[in-house]
Formats: sequence, C-alpha cells, structure tokens
Amino acid sequence: MAVDYLSTLNSKGSGLNITQLVDSIVAAEIEPAKALVTDKSSANDLSISEIAKFRSRVGNLQTALGVADGARLYKLASTSAAISVAPSGKAALTPTSVNLNVTQLASPQVLEFSGYSSKDASVPPGTLTIDIGAWSGGSFTADTGKTVQTITLTSSNATLTGLATALNALTGVSAQVVGKGDGTFSLSVVSDTGQASALRLTASGGGPTDFDTTDGSNQITAAANAVFELNGITLQRATNTVSDVIAGADVTLRAVTSTAETVSVSKDKDAAKAQLSALVDQINEMRSYLNTATARGLNGAESGALAGDPAIAAISRELASITTSPLKGFSGGDVYLAEVGVKTNRDGTLSLDNDVLEKALDEKPEKFQAIFQSANSVAAGNMAIGFRSSATPPAGAYAFDYDSGTDTATLNNEALSSRINSDGEREFYKLTGDFAGLTLRLTSGTPADTSVYIGSSLVDKLTSYLDEINGSSGQINKKETALNEKSSDFALEIDALEERAIDLQTRHMRRFAAMEQAVTQLKSTGEYLTTMMDAWNKSD
Repeated sequence: MAVDYLSTLNSKGSGLNITQLVDSIVAAEIEPAKALVTDKSSANDLSISEIAKFRSRVGNLQTALGVADGARLYKLASTSAAISVAPSGKAALTPTSVNLNVTQLASPQVLEFSGYSSKDASVPPGTLTIDIGAWSGGSFTADTGKTVQTITLTSSNATLTGLATALNALTGVSAQVVGKGDGTFSLSVVSDTGQASALRLTASGGGPTDFDTTDGSNQITAAANAVFELNGITLQRATNTVSDVIAGADVTLRAVTSTAETVSVSKDKDAAKAQLSALVDQINEMRSYLNTATARGLNGAESGALAGDPAIAAISRELASITTSPLKGFSGGDVYLAEVGVKTNRDGTLSLDNDVLEKALDEKPEKFQAIFQSANSVAAGNMAIGFRSSATPPAGAYAFDYDSGTDTATLNNEALSSRINSDGEREFYKLTGDFAGLTLRLTSGTPADTSVYIGSSLVDKLTSYLDEINGSSGQINKKETALNEKSSDFALEIDALEERAIDLQTRHMRRFAAMEQAVTQLKSTGEYLTTMMDAWNKSD
C-alpha cells in the first residue's frame, strides 16, 4: 500500500488516505480496460506460437513429400555399374528385362587450336561459319536440318577469349581457353555427342584462317555414336542416355562392357505399400493437428488455439479438398484415391484398405503411380510434350486441334505459335496464358488432332500448395505478419493506458490536494470562530 505523505503531514485535513483513494479511482477506470487488452494480447501471443508450430508441421510435411516424390512401384536395376537406369516419366513403366552390351560410347568432336601466348592473344578479325554434320574419310556432309551459324570477329572481340565467348553462344558448340602448362594457351572447341554432331569451321573475309577446319584439321577426337547390342541386336544412338530401349526409363551408358549386362524393371509391391502407408501417416499427422488446433470447443470441450481463424480454416479446407478430389490429366482417366485403397474418414484423416490396394497394384498399377508421379503425354506417337522449368499448366486432358488448311494449331481452343527448332523439328508452343512454357514437338510425320495429357500427382499437388502457403508471400507468412502487428498494437495500447493512468493520478491528486487545502482552511476558520466564541462566553 502506498504511504499517504500528504495526509500524514497535513493532520488538519480531511483525514482521508488521499493516495490510496486516488489509486483506487485510477485503478477502477484503467484496470478493466488494461485487463481486456492484456487478455487479447495473451490470446494473440498464443496464436503467434501456434502459427509457428503450424509452420513447422508444414515444413515437416514438405520434407516428407520430398522423400515421397522418389517413391515408386517399380524397381529398376542393372547388373553393372557401366550401365545405369532411372525412370524418365515419359511413359508408364512395366516389368521387363533386357540384355545390353556396350561396345562404344558416344563422344563429341574435340578441336584444338594451340600455340597462343596468352588467353587474350589477338586473332585476325573476320567471319567464321559453323556447320553441323558428319565427317567421313576427310569429307564433311552438313546436316541440312541444322541451322548454319555465323560469328563475326571485330576489333572489340578479336581475341582468343572473345572467340571462345562467341562460340559458346552458339547451339551445339562449347569452347574454352585452357593453359597448356608450358606457357602457351589453346582454344578447345567441343561439339555435342554423336557422329552427326561434328563441326566444320569455315573462315571468310580474309580473317581468322587459323580456325578454318574445312580440310579436317585440328581434330583431337572424332564425334562418334554410342554403339551397343540390345538382346543381340546392334544399335547406335547419338548420346549415351538412351530413352527408347525400356519404356518409361532412361538408360545411361557409362563404360564399355565386356559381356552382356542385364537391365530390369520389376514390381516391388511391399515397398509400394510401405511408401503409401508412410505418406498416409504424414498426411494424417497434419490433419489431426489441424482438427485439434481449429476445434470450436463445443459441449464444454476446450477450443483450439486457431479456432475461428478464417485463414487457417481456408488452408484446412484446401488440404482436405486435395486429398478427396480426383487426380486429373492422366491418360487412363481421372484417378481417385479410393481406387488404390485410400479412404477418407469422417474426421478428414485417411485410412488404407489393404485388399483394395493389393488389387490395384496387380490390376491398375498406373493408378498407384499417379499418387507419386506426375505424367505428361500426347496420345499421338509422333509428338512429344515439354515444359519450361517455370511452367505451371493446369492438370487435365486437352484437345490438340490442327488445321492443315491454315497450318495452325490450338490447344484447348487456345492458339499455339509455331517454329522450327535447331534439330529441324516442328514445334508448337505457348508464351502466355495457362499453358505458358508448354511445347509440343513433332518428332516425325505431320501434325494431327490428338489429346494432350497433363497429369499432376497427389504428391506434386500437395507440394505445390504447401510451397505456396509457406512461401515468403504465402498465407502463413501473412498471418504471422498480421499477428505480430497486432502484438505491437496491443503493446502500444498498454503503454497508452499506463500513460493515461499517470495523467489521471496527477489530475486527481491535484484535485484532492485542492480539497485538502479547502478543508484545512475551513477547519482553521472553524477553530478561529470557536476560539472567538469561547472568548465571548468568558467575557459574559
């Protein structure tokens, strides 16, 4: 209790404990408002803590999905380190086994231009024309499907390094200046792999004739195809990664083999079941957390820390929608999780029906694969689909329509642009809209009406959504920012109330001091009158 020095020193005042009285008056006005703000601040702090927990759980699920992205029904194996195999995602895998014997690896053509004193040594200005094709017996045959490329050396770039930079900007060419270790420098020029990817450099304009290779000079290594036997049949390919010997897989030739090695694709149902069970467990952990955090607290139960929060409620609904909606864009039609034994319980959690899952693995393996791997394909065998890394096309099955009369094409009724790529192939593409970054490549023949499938797996759909809400501009970050701003506002309100309390205390103390002064004066006047009256009475 505060000591009332004013009342103690002024014994002729009202006798009231002024300090205690003022404190009580101030507390009666300030404390209820302060308690209300404090309660709101405490609830806000709890929400901040809970949002941090939610972010952490989202991060855990993102990590789990990253692992799940590598889950597969099929096991790919090779009996030799000289040959590796990995899923390509370009077609459906099926159990198979092939024998491969590698007799030659694909190699690029390597050219060397040597004897320069420095990496910035001057070279004669002029023009170099670069053709791509094949060398045979000292003669060169240009690939008419490849674009002829030209570089011009001027006073600004007529150096060894300038030439390397210009060559590097071309398609199918890489170049660098290397120190030989004996004080001299060489320009190394390398083509793509494959016999038909060799280079011919032709100097013109009286310029850099030292780099002219029309006579077949300066070659260190010849361009060559990979040569291998597939089940005894000799094949050649331009690269060491071969995508057409096992459907849905990329086979990479890493070294020459002495005997035939076995590359196989087989089902691993036990691993598939474990992968799906682990994914369901991770989703259920998030679902159970959200159920608890957003619980309304009905019938006397305690409400969750995020109950009634519209942003978190929206996230919860969207996550539930992702696990209950069909997976679209697969060539076999929409995929429902129930088809592979994943059932949705009343509380939103998932459970596995092992009998349905077992049957799906035997009869509809592509349905299982759709949970873990997205798949993009074209029904027409002479067309291939590709995307830029930044492309985010909507999942679905779309009609590709080609009008031979106008030589134009549309995808889902959206006009496509057309071009010829560096390999001489026709491409249809989009730069804007939903399909921005999509390319349909005509590998042979002529275009025809067909279907284009853009299938998004459950793992990719969840990953994309979690990346969205957990990013720097996502809902979680926005929610945290709003809560932190509220926390600052509550702190300012408390400070304002405390300042108001000081102001009220000062004003009330002044008023009561004035009252004490008046009471003291009245008492003094009373005492004077009493003394005077007593004196009168005695004189009588």
